[in-house]
Amino acid sequence: MFKTLRREFMVVNTLLIFILLCAALTGAYIVTWFRIEQVSTQVMTRYTAMPAGLIGHQPENPRLFVSTIDPSTYKYVQDIVDSNIFKYFNTHYANDCFSTSQTDRILSKIINESEDMSTVRVDDNYYRYFKHQMDPNTIQIVVLENTGDVRNLRSMRDLLLSIAAGSLILILFVSKFITDRSVKPIEEMHKRQMDFFADISHELKTPLTIAITNLAVVESHKDQTVASQEKWLGFLKEQLHRLSSLVNEMIYLESLALHDSSREREKIDFSTMLTRYIKSMAALIEERKLAFNVDIEAGVYFYAETEAMTRVISVLVENAIKYTPEGGTVDIVLRQSAKKIVFSVKNSGEGIESVHIPRLFDRLYRVQKCRSTHQGGKGLGLAIAKSVVERYSGTISVRSELGRHTTFTVTLPKDNGKNNSGVN
Repeated sequence: MFKTLRREFMVVNTLLIFILLCAALTGAYIVTWFRIEQVSTQVMTRYTAMPAGLIGHQPENPRLFVSTIDPSTYKYVQDIVDSNIFKYFNTHYANDCFSTSQTDRILSKIINESEDMSTVRVDDNYYRYFKHQMDPNTIQIVVLENTGDVRNLRSMRDLLLSIAAGSLILILFVSKFITDRSVKPIEEMHKRQMDFFADISHELKTPLTIAITNLAVVESHKDQTVASQEKWLGFLKEQLHRLSSLVNEMIYLESLALHDSSREREKIDFSTMLTRYIKSMAALIEERKLAFNVDIEAGVYFYAETEAMTRVISVLVENAIKYTPEGGTVDIVLRQSAKKIVFSVKNSGEGIESVHIPRLFDRLYRVQKCRSTHQGGKGLGLAIAKSVVERYSGTISVRSELGRHTTFTVTLPKDNGKNNSGVN
């Protein structure tokens, strides 16, 4: 699927860029051609109205001559083949660059042209002409040599074609680069989506299978009392509770993604909330013989939903306790400055490999899936924490050193919650 998408995207990009380039080059050529034509026309128009006696006394002296002839003679010389017609014209030169024989060949070529204004080629040179009837007795032909202009235009045309052809290779590389940069995020998102579906299928399948198995055991002993089958019913209840918890967590996570503005925010004493939560975990901390170093600045307030901030605290603190080996150390710091609040949780232990860190906040992603499942994790905690923090325009990051420690850091803007909630 993505190979086809890349190929189609690359073809579209290449064609689009190449068409735009060709349009730009064609435009440059047309503008240059139009300017040359305009200048030539202006010169010829000026000499058309000029008295014959002044034609050879102009300061610029263009390579130009003006010939006049009466209409009846003009029709006569059109039928003359391979003969000198120069003598039938009254010719005045702007300079002496034209010979009599050259003038004759040019006029012989022009009188047989049907167009009143065009360009003819004679002896590998190019001449622009304009012929018209000045009055009932006179036909005038103005001839201007424009060999340089024609050759310059052709050189420009060949150069632009070479540029277009050579640029095609560059465009292919640029298009490939753009395609890879554009498709890669979509491919990664698709892969994560597939991984998510695989994970959620596993999470749902395991408890459902266990629940169905235990229900089958109960059904196979219909003659026994409920009390005698308490063990199987207990297993069934445990798995149903696990399913209910997973579904509720998913619903809560989706509700965070909706950014519901109707959720009420209040002024939270972050310092007191964090202190109380740590005290509630005292028994577990003592059981695991952990050294808890707490540095909580008093009077840290933040406008938010109490449940949401409680989840952030519980996820980070519980994970730190869960993944710290017995006798290890957990450091909790809460500080504030004029513009931000910083909450960090650091625990000693195995650490996290760098390959896992970019996906650590993905839904249902676990660094060690078997161990996390055994320890009761659903792989949604960090995803929820990230969604809550980003809801309040904050950031959450992680740093880890293998075999040493892991640190999660939450940074929140102090005024964001108040300004967005309308709470005074």
